[in-house]
Formats: sequence, C-alpha cells, structure tokens
Amino acid sequence: MLGIGILGDTMLDSEKATVMEIREWLECKSCLQPEEIAALRADSRISVRRLAASFQTHQAHRQAALVYSQRLYRFRKVLHNRGYEHIAGIDEVGRGPLAGPVVAAAVIFAPGIAPLGLDDSKRLSASQRDYLYGEIQKQALAVGIGMAEPQEIDTLNIHRAALLAMRRAVMVLSPMPDFCLVDGRFTIPQLPFDQRAITAGDRRCDAVAAASIIAKVTRDRLMIEFDSQYPPYGFADHKGYPTTKHLQALREHGPCPLHRYSYVPVKLAGQQSIALTRGERNEDRTG
Repeated sequence: MLGIGILGDTMLDSEKATVMEIREWLECKSCLQPEEIAALRADSRISVRRLAASFQTHQAHRQAALVYSQRLYRFRKVLHNRGYEHIAGIDEVGRGPLAGPVVAAAVIFAPGIAPLGLDDSKRLSASQRDYLYGEIQKQALAVGIGMAEPQEIDTLNIHRAALLAMRRAVMVLSPMPDFCLVDGRFTIPQLPFDQRAITAGDRRCDAVAAASIIAKVTRDRLMIEFDSQYPPYGFADHKGYPTTKHLQALREHGPCPLHRYSYVPVKLAGQQSIALTRGERNEDRTG
C-alpha cells in the first residue's frame, strides 16, 4: 500500500490522510521523491491530485530558478576562487525620467548562491521586486545606496551623474569590497578597488541583479514620497518618466524643483512657463 511521510516521521496511507494534512505537509517540503509524487497522483481524491500537480509545477519552477541562480553566480565564483572575498555588484536606475534622482545600489553577498529569483529588475513585477528587496536585505553582507540629485544631473549630465551615484553606493558599503562588478560598459572613475564593467550585468551576475532591484525599489518608493510634496505631477504613478500624464502636467504647471531642467521636455515646459508668466505680467501692467 502506498504511503507518504506526513507531519514528522509518521508514515500514513495516502488514502487515509486528510487533504488538510497533505496540504500542510507539502507546505513544509521543498521537493518530493518520485514515489511520494506517485502516491499523491494515485490518490482517489481530485483535490489531492491537484495538490500534487501544483507541487510538481512549483518544484519545476524552483529547479529552473536554482539552475539560473547557479549561472548568475559564475562571475563571483571565479573571483572568489582567485582570492577575492567581498565582491560587490553595482547598478543604477533612473536615467530616463524627467524628474527625481538617479539611484544606484551596491550589494555584497557571501560566497555561494544568492537568493533564488534574482533577475534584471525590469523583468520582474513590482511584487516580485518588493519580495526580493526584503530577501536581499536579509541575506546580503552589505547593501549601499547612492544618489545623484536632479541639479547634479543638470550640471554633470546623466552619464557622469549615474557613475557618481554608483561610486557613492560603493563607498558606503561595510565591509568595503575588494572587487566591483559594474553593470554597463563603463567602470567607475576614482574608485579605489579592482573593478570590471559587465554589459547586461543585471541579467548575467547575481550581485548586479540584486543591486538593480535595490536601486529600483528604493527609487520607486522615493518617488511615491515625492508625490505628496508635488501632487500635480503624479509621480507615484509614473515615477518621473515621460508619460502622457506627466507631460501634460508639465505643460499645465511648469517644472518643479524635482525636475531635470537639462532634459528637453522640461526645458521647453520651463520656457513656456516663463513666457506665460511674462505675458501675465504685461497684461497686468497694461490692464
């Protein structure tokens, strides 16, 4: 008679175990042996067979995630084998928005596979990013955040400001890194550590993927906070990106201190706002 282990070492006939007992048992398992799956799939109750099918799907997804995580670990594994101990992955978000800072993050993991599910933040849903943000914060040896404000972006240009934000993220890490893996084609100027730039690093290296998630969630939450300070612009919805709603708000209200005045749509909106103000003043004088 087929049996499966339920609630500890007790062996029960799968036909005699309640659906609730089986469900609770499955919730405590990360994988099942073939004979355990067979016992559940042979059960006379359709609810148990559905639980088995659902668990098999979950197990397949977990296995695929494990394989992907092993692939993402390759860059760090090579560097650990060369004697580097604290390897930081670095990424930034916020090059494209018309408003708000560019935000960078740096993440150091201990040797070994990082949390399952890491990927380029753009390929994850908001709920997945929020979950992984918490897992990264719990499991990382160090997490650093750096920003470059809109005024710095206007002064330096977005490329230099993004590199500055990344440098700031690295320099607040504790412990400090002995090697940095930087997303993109450029290394970080004036960084006192060995480093390497990795094109599409947030899809190829776990620490860089983690940094992209930390930076994305941090920036999104920041823009939601700014929404209450500048409600006409709808920053909570579009996070400063040039959506139709944002562009309309710019035309109606002109730029606010959070905007990047060196970006063309903001510059045009600013010029339009100045022209309208001057026109109103002239009307007041002649009225």
